[in-house]
Amino acid sequence: MKEATGASPAMAQWFAIKAQHEDSLLFFRMGDFYELFFADAQAASAALDIALTARGQHQGEPIAMCGVPVSQAETYLARLIRRGFRVAIVEQLEDPAAAKARGAKGPLKRGVVRLVTPGTLTEEALLEAGRANFCAAIVAHEGVFGLAWADISTGQFETEQSGPDGLAAILGRLDPAEILAAEEIPLGAYAARRVETRRMALHLPANAEAAARDLAQRFGAASLDAFGDFSGAEALAASFVLAYIEATQMGATPRLSRPVSAGRAGQLAMDAATRASLELASARGGSEAGSLLGAIKRTVSPAGARLLAHWLTAPLCRLDILQERQRGWLAIADSGQAEAIRTALRGTPDMARALGRITLGRASPRDLAAIRGGLAAAEALRSLLPAGVALLDEAAHALNPAPELLATLRAALAEPAPLRLDEGAAIAPGFDGELDAERALRDDTRRIIAEFQSELAQRYKVASLKIKHHAQLGYVLEAPAGAVEGLRAYPELQLRQGMANGARFTHPELSDLDRRITEAAARAGARERVVFNWLVTQVLAAAEPLAACAAALALADVLQGAAQLYEAGRFCRPALSDDEAYSITAGRHPVVEAALPPGTSFIPNGCTLAPQRLMLLTGPNMAGKSTFLRQNALLVILAQAGLPVPAEAMQLGLVDRLFSRVGASDDLASGRSTFMVEMTETAAILHQAGPKSFVIVDEIGRGTGTRDGLAIAQAVLESLHNQNRCRAIFASHFHELVQLAEALPRLAAHTMRVKEFRGEVVFMHEVVEGAAQKSWGVHVAKLAGVPDPVLRRADALLKTAERQQNATAPLPLFANLPDSAPAPAEPPRPRRCWIN
Repeated sequence: MKEATGASPAMAQWFAIKAQHEDSLLFFRMGDFYELFFADAQAASAALDIALTARGQHQGEPIAMCGVPVSQAETYLARLIRRGFRVAIVEQLEDPAAAKARGAKGPLKRGVVRLVTPGTLTEEALLEAGRANFCAAIVAHEGVFGLAWADISTGQFETEQSGPDGLAAILGRLDPAEILAAEEIPLGAYAARRVETRRMALHLPANAEAAARDLAQRFGAASLDAFGDFSGAEALAASFVLAYIEATQMGATPRLSRPVSAGRAGQLAMDAATRASLELASARGGSEAGSLLGAIKRTVSPAGARLLAHWLTAPLCRLDILQERQRGWLAIADSGQAEAIRTALRGTPDMARALGRITLGRASPRDLAAIRGGLAAAEALRSLLPAGVALLDEAAHALNPAPELLATLRAALAEPAPLRLDEGAAIAPGFDGELDAERALRDDTRRIIAEFQSELAQRYKVASLKIKHHAQLGYVLEAPAGAVEGLRAYPELQLRQGMANGARFTHPELSDLDRRITEAAARAGARERVVFNWLVTQVLAAAEPLAACAAALALADVLQGAAQLYEAGRFCRPALSDDEAYSITAGRHPVVEAALPPGTSFIPNGCTLAPQRLMLLTGPNMAGKSTFLRQNALLVILAQAGLPVPAEAMQLGLVDRLFSRVGASDDLASGRSTFMVEMTETAAILHQAGPKSFVIVDEIGRGTGTRDGLAIAQAVLESLHNQNRCRAIFASHFHELVQLAEALPRLAAHTMRVKEFRGEVVFMHEVVEGAAQKSWGVHVAKLAGVPDPVLRRADALLKTAERQQNATAPLPLFANLPDSAPAPAEPPRPRRCWIN
């Protein structure tokens, strides 16, 4: 947009700034409002549902304009960010009174102080309390991808290296708000979150070696090796995300933790399809309700909820870490202090995010109050944590970061703290003598006003005469209409403004009083800011210990929530090992169970995959096959998050990769049918699953013809048994596959138990050994409300087909083929039954 000839000085500033931030809405500060102009105003007006007006002209057309009050800016920003906008905040960089005093001409200096983008939010009103808010960068380097992500609201900063096949899984785990990546890097479902950075002046290192040096220097180390083993791709990605963050914050540097290579932390691998199928942290529509997180969350603080979500979305394969987590919540459950710990943590402020705002220079009185509240909670919690468990001992040590700071904040901050410093009364009386003196002078003049008002009322014989403060006129006398003519006779009174029910007068003594009050209030405000800034420096000096304290509070919250699940007696501690064990006694689906109405109990089912590592599960629709499949996968997730599981007992050899191919749907945007999506996901399993993997698959081959589908299902089943040799549950409506149990020694056939009673079918929702005798499809159609004539016709056709087909004949096309890898000899299989 070209600047208009003869534009006002302020609009000339707007044009200059807009040219540098064409992809952002400008929140242009003018007094107590942020104004938007031209296309920015039109877009914001539509998104915010606020009035669109006009101001002046540009090229013969009115300049579209809208505005939002500065005091309500966060509310409007939140709505714009949710709609996908980026906003550049343009502030007045000098005080209007100071500029006027020095005789400055022209508009006030203005400049962009910050770019508000989805991945760089810090304000509570713009963030979801229980979710991390990542800005991620992806760099292609030497045939691999380097990823780095940071949450500037909490300081979390991690990296990972990935091949092309693993990129979607990592993005699914992180769910970043913004992604910095070149156009040629495929982002799949996250393509809409790609950020255009070519117009931004980012200071990026020339190569991976320079990136590693810059990172080490940034975090005060001689070498990046001090923080772990990072690839060149990870170093480049980390430099990319840090450069972007600094650019959006106009050079301000947030407090970030030292980088951690998440890929070397031993995480359980899950692809994007598996994560979507299992709904770990959010269900369909993005809601927490209906997800695994929503079902088992017993945390009482936002930071605890974020950490729990992280554990669930990034389970581990590290036996030592998982067993230490188990010891932590078991110790709390056995200590008798669990309820006291919950009470100490309940309502704990979000200390980590308050610290993030403070380090970026956006501190408010409530942020300091959050630090005070977090330290107070830590003080109460420290003595409650049981000793003797390394994880809890480390947390207890971190919970005492700065006792002197807590005492200072308790003495200094008012209770409750105001939202903004300019509201006043942020510093408690008695903390600073100079501030108390200025406040006394300011407040004493208010008493003087009351006395002077009484004096003038008597002097002019107008009992209802009032002294009021007017924004433009200062202190004035307000007189009722009946007294106006009499007051105009006094030469010292000057009529300034008529009103419907009276008039306003000025008085020489009032003008002097106005000046004295204004100066006293200004001095008190200035002193309060000095004291506040000193408190901020005290917090910043202890930033790292405070961050560790915030992390310890979050950890204690997650562990007490796990202890609460365990205390109820329906969750157990899984026995973890490094072998390939898999045995669950009376397991339950945590999400389905949580959604049951009161008085309804979930029917538990066991599952053992040793020595038969492959379960073939048949049974009708609506009998519970999919629930059973997901139930077992979710119990693996919980166990490898270090949490209790809903079962009587569980033995699990740690899983390295988890695959879930349950409930595929089409992908019309990519031109893939349901069957194509199903085959793509199946191919990923067959290529990647190994002996330590766990796989659940449902109805392979259902999306094509019966013979094709059966052929594919058997071939996949054979491959899982002979080549992949993974632990797996394979659900199918192809009952013919049960015959393979005779040829595949590690395959055990099971079915969903069904009863017929007086012509009705009852689904027992129990898994038992054996094979389904029928599909019961007509019965399910009846439950769905299919019309009776259609049901009768379907039943007749089915009976005719059954009479014509020899159900006991061997599979004509699908004998165990010679090119299948021979299976080693197996001992005789014991019989098992999990009828509950």
